[in-house]
Amino acid sequence: MYKILFIDEEKEVFDNFLDYVDETDSDRKFQVLTEYPLESMDEMIAKIIDLSPDAIITDFQLNDKKIDVAYNVPYDGVCLIETFLDMREDFPCFVITSFDDDAILISKDVNKIYIKQILHEPSIEKQSKANFLDRVEKQIQHYKSRINKSEERLEELFNLRKLGKTTLREEEEMIALDSFLEHSINKKVAIPKNLKAPRNKEYLREILSKADVLISKFESDK
Repeated sequence: MYKILFIDEEKEVFDNFLDYVDETDSDRKFQVLTEYPLESMDEMIAKIIDLSPDAIITDFQLNDKKIDVAYNVPYDGVCLIETFLDMREDFPCFVITSFDDDAILISKDVNKIYIKQILHEPSIEKQSKANFLDRVEKQIQHYKSRINKSEERLEELFNLRKLGKTTLREEEEMIALDSFLEHSINKKVAIPKNLKAPRNKEYLREILSKADVLISKFESDK
């Protein structure tokens, strides 16, 4: 079962989305968590990380109606998912909106924008081969598959390295795979690729050695 986080400022929209999933998800592949947008972006990002969903679906205008949320929300759905993607690269994220023209204008990826009418008019989806939940599922599967394949290939290359059998191209592949996996956890604290390059190993070793000396000196001076 896949865990979806659905974010909106209206409880009525939560109900509409849950009804849509009930009607569409006949195989019960999805568990839906609903959350109101929090007062700050940092709080919202922390909440998403804590809930650990497989995909994020958010409304575009999160500060539009003050029925169920009394405070000001200083960000929109596009800003929210792009902030999250700055941390977790390629994570499955979707924005649904009645104002798709406005959302498309500010979005870096128009393929993440969907019209909210799918929650009210399922007949709209009958015109396409895949419904919205199908697309969500495929994105989740693709993302998880890429991570699993990267982990398996990286382990394979590490074993070759232990035997001293990796080529320069394979060393570069290891760096690319390692960087992708780091970015899938937290892109903002990932080590830059250039510092992982084989030619920089001695340089890094030297830095670490000097750091050890400084730490030892600091400890002895206490």
